[in-house]
Amino acid sequence: MTQLRIFQSMWGMEFDRPDGFQWSLEQKFKMIAEAGFDGVSFDVPHHNRDFVQRAQPYLQEYGLHCVFNAFVDSSDSYRDMLEWTCQLDVPPEFVGLIGQVQPWHIHEVAGQTRAWLELGSAAGIPTHVEVHRNCMTNDFLFTLQLMEAVPELMMVADLSHVLLNQEWYLPLSPEAGQLMSRFLQRTQAFHGRVGTREQAQVSPGFPQHRGWFELFQSWWLEGFQLWQQRQEAGADSACVFVCELGPPPYAITDASGSELSDRWQDAVLLKRTAEDLWARAKRVHSLPELQES
Repeated sequence: MTQLRIFQSMWGMEFDRPDGFQWSLEQKFKMIAEAGFDGVSFDVPHHNRDFVQRAQPYLQEYGLHCVFNAFVDSSDSYRDMLEWTCQLDVPPEFVGLIGQVQPWHIHEVAGQTRAWLELGSAAGIPTHVEVHRNCMTNDFLFTLQLMEAVPELMMVADLSHVLLNQEWYLPLSPEAGQLMSRFLQRTQAFHGRVGTREQAQVSPGFPQHRGWFELFQSWWLEGFQLWQQRQEAGADSACVFVCELGPPPYAITDASGSELSDRWQDAVLLKRTAEDLWARAKRVHSLPELQES
């Protein structure tokens, strides 16, 4: 049966506070497990091999899965990463690539993307591409062209990057909605973050951000519905939603350098939100079956 698995970003467990405060690695895993998350995401190479290796016993102790967000710039860099990845006690369920190549020539980028997908397939590691700024998917319209050029490509939806890149206004225009629907039809996993047309990350709990939070919820709900529709009846598969609220400069700070919101509590809020939206999508998806019976 299909299910939703919700992961917490290890990057999101970091701080950049004036007092230098940080949770220990063990504290992070204990909090994540006790809050009911199914796994964690690592940002490679921000989380280097030593860090990921030190995390392996905690993944096993708390029964957590993992995924990678990987910044790669060539076939060789991904091949090297996969060789190491396959030796881990808890390898990633998939890798979301952030391709560090310039998005100028669609055929060249498509060729490199196919090479990355083939490397992942040969290693037995499902490989997708994340929509992200400052990489080959920086421009959303180029990303849609890339998806057309590589029909087998599935995406990781980090939609705050799309909104910031396109600077869409509220209410969302029908044209923008249609572009997003095209993208969501090929989305395999989701990142949980709320942004605005000017800021990559804002607190979903602040009242002034309610309209943006509602927009992201509408996108996630549509994405969940499309994901569920793509699955075969009775298939044993999981959709991954990663709560990815980063430390400063993603998190907004005051004049003293202190964050304006509690990112851990915001992550828990996004977890509950994703669970509710998944249940709503499942009810909608099951309606035709109920009518036929």
